[in-house]
Amino acid sequence: MQKGLRFYARRAFWLICLFFICSMFYMASRHGPETNEIGLKDQDEMLIAEYKARQDWRKFRPADQQQNHNLVENRPGEQLSFQPQVPPNINSKSVRFSDLNIVRKVDKVLASKIRNYMVQLPHKLDEGGCMKNTTLAKYWLETHRRVVPVEDSWERFYAGISSCELYNDDRLVDKLLSDMSKLRIKHTAIMEGGTQVKLVLTFENDKQAVFKPMRFGRDYETDPNHFYFGDFERHNAEIATFHLDKILGYRRAVPTVGRVVNMTSELMEVAERRLRKTFFISPAKNRCFVSKCDYYCDTTHAICGSPDLKEGSVQVFLPDDTSVPRKHNKSPYRRTYSKKNQLADWQEDMDYCERKVKHMRQYAHGRRLLDLIDLHLMDYLIGNQDRHHYETFDVFGDIPAYAIHLDNGRSFGKTNFDDADILMPLRQCCLIKPKTLSTLFEYYTADKGLSETLHESLSKDPAFPILAFKHYTALERRLHKMMVYILECMDKQSDITNMVRNEFHNPSVPAPIPGENLESEDEDEDDTANQQNEVQPNQKQPAPPEQQQPDDKEEENARNVLKPPLRQKKDEVQMPAIIQPPPAA
Repeated sequence: MQKGLRFYARRAFWLICLFFICSMFYMASRHGPETNEIGLKDQDEMLIAEYKARQDWRKFRPADQQQNHNLVENRPGEQLSFQPQVPPNINSKSVRFSDLNIVRKVDKVLASKIRNYMVQLPHKLDEGGCMKNTTLAKYWLETHRRVVPVEDSWERFYAGISSCELYNDDRLVDKLLSDMSKLRIKHTAIMEGGTQVKLVLTFENDKQAVFKPMRFGRDYETDPNHFYFGDFERHNAEIATFHLDKILGYRRAVPTVGRVVNMTSELMEVAERRLRKTFFISPAKNRCFVSKCDYYCDTTHAICGSPDLKEGSVQVFLPDDTSVPRKHNKSPYRRTYSKKNQLADWQEDMDYCERKVKHMRQYAHGRRLLDLIDLHLMDYLIGNQDRHHYETFDVFGDIPAYAIHLDNGRSFGKTNFDDADILMPLRQCCLIKPKTLSTLFEYYTADKGLSETLHESLSKDPAFPILAFKHYTALERRLHKMMVYILECMDKQSDITNMVRNEFHNPSVPAPIPGENLESEDEDEDDTANQQNEVQPNQKQPAPPEQQQPDDKEEENARNVLKPPLRQKKDEVQMPAIIQPPPAA
């Protein structure tokens, strides 16, 4: 009897122990994952909230308003992350400028002082901006007895290129922009050279343009740790600069328009083999491609659609060098493009213009120096620090050439930083054209300011809104600072006409002989050290290993150059259907 009780007591004890252990395991198995799941969920929600607070890319707030919405502070040492590629703007609603509450900074005392100087200027200065203006069609007809074809908007644009500006007929340019945004794309190819992704689009009329795909949303800002020569290009910067250049009256920026393309039917299916084999489907089931370029052409920096729609800018090519020659001029206000020696002479010597630039023969006579100042005035407004060279046409004989406003993709990257160094040509040389001064002053003082005029112009683009609206506040702020620098120069003059003029002439420098090539004088000896082992604007970089395909060289040798047949008429200049793009960034 006692043995039986012990047996049952022992069995009961082990059953109780087993039940207790099983209960503990069961509770642990339920409690652990639930806790982890809750923790992960909370962490994901925090990350999503942090991302939305930092990016906030859909709200387009002005910079001064955006500063009041910093929901999450950066941790010590935290660097900016890449913004995920955003979908294209399709059927965006128009936004009234009055609803944006853009703050304009207008100093009435400053404006009054500038106006008092301007009334001292003779009226004849306004008429002498460009002494001899002839178009390419007229010049070739007069000098070579040849007719320029004008069968489509491309050819009409080329025929209208003049010795003073790229175009003067807004209706013609509007038709060109419409064609580039709507015509069927029949072939795509990799654009040779350049640091970032660009494609050559051939349209159904055998005319071509360069396509820059959108990489970031409108509000994405340049990482402050990035050098100007390593910054990403922005497709919308090219579009916005074209419109700003037009409303400033320069008309020297290449026509550019926004377009949303289908990456499958409009790019991949009509692509050359080298480009087509870089397409793939991402883990998110989006159509992507890599292309080939010097810097950001790898899987990490792939261009991806949503799922296969992609927004980009389409920019018309300039005429071929063989038909309309151009010169590649090094700017005297070129930066060092060096990580070690970051400041050039002109950034440290305020007498640089008087001591050197005004004594360079190519700038000592004529309008070249004033054209360069015009270019830097626009660069300051758009925040472009990457102006190392500029192009000029070399086709109009002895008529002075102007600087073409090319390569603006690294603009509109910072809304809270105004680089005063970009204005050094104005601040040091103290020269400005009467028409430029009048235009800037009008936008500064008129009821309808610069940003409102730009907003109305950009609203006509198919990809509107082109800019995050916070850039409008930056434009108004920079325009105000520009007027401050202009007044500083005016106060230094004994005669205001020494500053406000259409041409500059240095009597101590012999005038150039007609036809004399002066461009080589631009080279600076002190740049040689910076060019060694440093990043140069057009320096080729080795491709990542994943791009170095064994059959690339063989395919490159075998590929056909895209030059569609041309119809040559009697006594007609042959304008090529394939034309060279703007210089590689």
